[in-house]
Amino acid sequence: MKKYIIVGIVIIIAIAGIFALKSFTGKVVAESDAKEFAIEAFRFGYSPDVITVNKGDKIKIIINNTDTLHGIRIPELNIKGNDVIKFTADKQGEFTWYCANMCGKEHMEMNGKLIVK
Repeated sequence: MKKYIIVGIVIIIAIAGIFALKSFTGKVVAESDAKEFAIEAFRFGYSPDVITVNKGDKIKIIINNTDTLHGIRIPELNIKGNDVIKFTADKQGEFTWYCANMCGKEHMEMNGKLIVK
C-alpha cells in the first residue's frame, strides 16, 4: 500500500512540475528560429532596457542576473522567467517588463520595455 502512495505522489509532483515549467517559461519556441537577446539584470535596472522586435518573431531572452535573482515578467503577455524566456511576439504594442523577484527597496521601479512592431 505504501508503495502505491509513494508512486502516486511522485506522479502528482511530476505533473505539477510540467505545468509550472510551462507557465514559467511562457510560450516555447524552437531555439534555432529565435532572435536572441542577452540582458543584464542588476539592482535596479536592465541593460539593455528596451528590446524592439517584429510581430511574429520568435524571441529568446537570456537574463544574466548579476547581483541577485531578478528575472523578467510581462503581465500583458503572460510571460515570466528568471534565466531564459522563450516566446513568439504575437501581439503588437509596447509592453513594460518588471523584475520578477523582490530584489530590494527600488524593486518596484525596476522595469524595461518590449516593443513589438
